[in-house]
Amino acid sequence: MDTPTLKEALARVHAAAQQYGGSIVSSRTLQRKDRELLVRAGWLIEIIRGWYMFTKPGLRPGESSSWYANFWDFVAIYLQQNYQNAYCLSAENSIDLHIANPTIPKQVIAMTQKGGGTTANLPFNTSILIYPEPQNFPTEQTEIRGIRAMSLPLALCRITPSWFQLEPENAEVALRLIKDPSILIHTIAKHGFCRAAERIIGAYRALQDLETANAIANALQHEGMQLQPVNPFKTPVYLFEPIQSAAEGRIRSLWNKFRLVVIEHFPPPPSTLPDPQTYLERIDELFVTDAYHSLSIEGYRVNLDLIQKIEQADWNPDLYSADANERDALAARGYYEAFQEVKKSISKILDGQSPGTIIKADLQGWFQKLFAPSVAAHLVRQYELTGYRKSQVYIRNSRYIPLAKDALLDAMQTYFDCLTHEPHPAVRAILGHFIFVYIHPYMDGNGRLGRFIMNAMLASGGYPRLLSKPHLPVKTKSFLPNFCIVISATLVKSPRLRYPNLLRRF
Repeated sequence: MDTPTLKEALARVHAAAQQYGGSIVSSRTLQRKDRELLVRAGWLIEIIRGWYMFTKPGLRPGESSSWYANFWDFVAIYLQQNYQNAYCLSAENSIDLHIANPTIPKQVIAMTQKGGGTTANLPFNTSILIYPEPQNFPTEQTEIRGIRAMSLPLALCRITPSWFQLEPENAEVALRLIKDPSILIHTIAKHGFCRAAERIIGAYRALQDLETANAIANALQHEGMQLQPVNPFKTPVYLFEPIQSAAEGRIRSLWNKFRLVVIEHFPPPPSTLPDPQTYLERIDELFVTDAYHSLSIEGYRVNLDLIQKIEQADWNPDLYSADANERDALAARGYYEAFQEVKKSISKILDGQSPGTIIKADLQGWFQKLFAPSVAAHLVRQYELTGYRKSQVYIRNSRYIPLAKDALLDAMQTYFDCLTHEPHPAVRAILGHFIFVYIHPYMDGNGRLGRFIMNAMLASGGYPRLLSKPHLPVKTKSFLPNFCIVISATLVKSPRLRYPNLLRRF
């Protein structure tokens, strides 16, 4: 065979990858010369022996985003190819899929009906552990993302007691997703899960869902089970209301949990709101420094001269081609235009309007202004700035995967509900920022918008505006002693923690 061109090899391998969804390819379907060429060129990386993944050339050493983006797809392919349907995920991994856990696990555990045990070591310290379980193989299964998993009731019964203590937020969401207690009753009675029943009843009581707890307890007593319910949680729970989706449950649980941390550490807001005109003038004075730091955090190469040029209206993409084409200049101009909209929102808040309601009404306008220069430069179509993102987004080198696009409406509706009904301005500021970035509703601009939200909510309580600094926590002054805010994630005790590591903790 003649030496293939890169274009020819890419075409053939891309066609072969369609068998597995477009990103994963088996070496059995590749010609050796195609494989070797694409590996050298950086288009293919090896997952394990016999399996490769499409990626982009020029990635930094240790770049993990491509792998995490394809992790569950590969797990589905690997298990199906090797075990067909004669496997099932462990209880914990099954629950991860049911609740759409956004963090990629370090290890996936699957049991099989026959065969021996093995471990497949995967990139970035992830793995799949396989072990035989012929006598206790799960019979109540479902398929999620192309993977065989236990039904949610069975997984909740078979999960280890320590899971409730190690993963309380996941446990809360999983329990709340059970809408009909009869499916739990059926599974418990069928398999005789007495100890599991005691934990589940105790967990629902801890969640203050006495109706579900009593329904399960009464039905199982009629089955002859003598139960002594126990609370499996060792820490307080926070999800006391019914939920319609996993995304809603996760957002409410996070908000209810971390609001207490904020209130504990933040001082009370000033007794009176500042004079609106004085406050807005102070914001104008801080614009150049604020824009410089906020854009630097996002990786834009800006300087104070560029920011001042834009602030002074000395930016004309129709006259100067460099202004139209320069990515950094477009970002800086967009920041300026969005900044003006944020000031209008803060003005309404200082005039007494509901802070959460204003953010809900004005956020889309901020986002559109942030990228208006890109529209003017014909890099983005205006309609593309309508609504939330239409595809998945990933965070570099993080095992945390932001919520799927189909979960965004529920997540953002819940977010706005929490923001609107939150009485404490410091909670609105810190969690308004953190949970917005946690959701990542847009393909770009989430960090900048999150910082806008934080400062608008600080204004709602009369707190001073905080300046962002690249790669560092915001060091607060005397009004917030011993407190730091990592402007791209959340409040933490250690300022050494960074954005990707912070998000995956939650």
